[in-house]
Amino acid sequence: MTAHSAYGLDVEMSLLLPSAAPAPWDAAVREAARLLAGLPWERGGPGPACLSTLALALFARARASDRDPQAVPLAELCESLAGPAEDEPPIRAEIERALAAAGQGYDRAAGRHTLVWAIFVAVSDQYRERVGGMGEDLEPSRPTASAMRAAAARLTCHLAAYPAHARERATAPEVASGPLVITTGRVQMVTATSVRTLVCPQGHAAHTVRVDGPVATYACQHASGQPLRALEAARVRMALARAAGVRPSIQGDHAVPDLLIASADDLDRHTDPQAANIFLRQQPGIVGRDDLLDGLRG
Repeated sequence: MTAHSAYGLDVEMSLLLPSAAPAPWDAAVREAARLLAGLPWERGGPGPACLSTLALALFARARASDRDPQAVPLAELCESLAGPAEDEPPIRAEIERALAAAGQGYDRAAGRHTLVWAIFVAVSDQYRERVGGMGEDLEPSRPTASAMRAAAARLTCHLAAYPAHARERATAPEVASGPLVITTGRVQMVTATSVRTLVCPQGHAAHTVRVDGPVATYACQHASGQPLRALEAARVRMALARAAGVRPSIQGDHAVPDLLIASADDLDRHTDPQAANIFLRQQPGIVGRDDLLDGLRG
């Protein structure tokens, strides 16, 4: 894996920095990244939930006392995250109130929410099958532990052992906020045993993919952006990094001939789909079903 295509903290930061997010949220994400920068992010690290949980906690505590996130003491963060292992972290309700007060909450009347709210719901969700903003429409009878609960436990241990003097010297990757727009000849969803061209509901091939924070949308030449559950923002970024030799956290407009995206069905975010797919691995010049059949016939 090249330096450009390496999965790391900068990718996770880009997923938390949507273009419309307010400046205090941007500052909270960057401070959270500084506090977690020394951990191994490529594999076996604290995971996306830790970064989003810490950013949300910093945002809530900074807003409550009109401080910058950098001014929130580590001991205060630990106290806000600590709690019984069988309970959700105590700061969860405070985060929800802070987001609502900042205009980043869920508008139930209009049925709309911001991308920062979506980040909160993704990490605090205790119900895997939700309809609506917080799942009040159809909820299973029993909640499960959220990703935030496990992240809070790990963060409490990490912050308790974090040297106070190290905070001043800590740095995080430089990641710009804003959307990423990719124009491509075709988008291929790749599993270990298949290659499928991404098409819109009308059957037209997708030629544009847009990533803004945690959300990835695609469009053909005949329609506006269509959200796709299987299209993860991180996987799109990794696909562009491999195709164009750029950092996966990059923003702006980019064009590549083909975009090979590792499918969430059986490949993890780190995987190079061309190396993992049985057909592409054997026929490196082949991309797509038609080319595959032509190549096998030859």
